[in-house]
Amino acid sequence: MKAPICEVCLKTEDILCPADEKKLQEGVISEMDVRISRMLYKLLGDVDVEFKKAVEAGDLVVIMVGEGNVPLVIGKGGKNIKLLMRELGKRVRVIEGMEIKGTEDIKKLAIDLLYPASVFGVNVVYAPAGQYYKVLILRRDKQKLPERQEILENILSKIVGSDVKISFI
Repeated sequence: MKAPICEVCLKTEDILCPADEKKLQEGVISEMDVRISRMLYKLLGDVDVEFKKAVEAGDLVVIMVGEGNVPLVIGKGGKNIKLLMRELGKRVRVIEGMEIKGTEDIKKLAIDLLYPASVFGVNVVYAPAGQYYKVLILRRDKQKLPERQEILENILSKIVGSDVKISFI
């Protein structure tokens, strides 16, 4: 399993090696990344899965994994996700993590995160305070959002590294 922490730290419960401890102190990885890395390792073992990052807002945790790894992490019949939700005490979504290079990447990320709501498009808005991204969703799909709008905007902003707003058209 590929994770943000080393294999030795995956197998130990309470301590991190000096290199991973430094990553944690510098903010490269978070406590949630360490916790979920260890949980996934317990659930999946040495399966060929890549865990990239975990982002948390409100009572939702988004787990970003490597390309094609979503079904493995979810597990048969959602077994792994149910265990993760019980352990964390929060709702969990699993999406494919990727390099964000432009609006097309943001749109794919939004489609994955906001499902079953339909994403119409993504615009770049240039405002006096700086640029931000506007994710456009059809008004009829407002009730289909998997979480409150503010929480989803917060998670998208953390992943993208720039402000993201959700608008209904």
